[in-house]
Amino acid sequence: MGKKMDLRKATVEEWKIGVGDRIEKKLRSTLERIGCVMHVDMYSRSLGEYSVKLTNSRCLVVNLRAGTCSCRGWQLRGLPCVHATTVIEKEKLWVYDYVNLYYKAPTQRTIYLNVVHPMETHDSGVVDDNIGAVVEGQELDEDFNRRILPATREATKTTN
Repeated sequence: MGKKMDLRKATVEEWKIGVGDRIEKKLRSTLERIGCVMHVDMYSRSLGEYSVKLTNSRCLVVNLRAGTCSCRGWQLRGLPCVHATTVIEKEKLWVYDYVNLYYKAPTQRTIYLNVVHPMETHDSGVVDDNIGAVVEGQELDEDFNRRILPATREATKTTN
């Protein structure tokens, strides 16, 4: 576990554009699909709203300032959808500015900042299949050292 965490920490430090390789690939893939957008009109520059018309005549609303698209893809993934990416490209903005902070290097550094220690193992009890009771373990009291029985027909009838 510790080696994976150390590897992830080191990998984050190597990010050149502030996001990891997987996010970069997803952004490139989205950029390759902008051909589905036929036309972009600005509703309001101050609000950051744009109308996006697709090749299938569907119209969507992208709000750059709020980080939303009426397709809901941007909100769900945290990455600009193809419609938002088209608007970002049209306005000659940097797409990485519109990626959710969760995917960016500073947040990832914070996530992997502290060491995660493995949990201490305890001598916990186990169920003895022959007698159906909890056995072994330290300091077992009556609440834990009781017989575990399968459900009876009467109990299943009353719960249904």
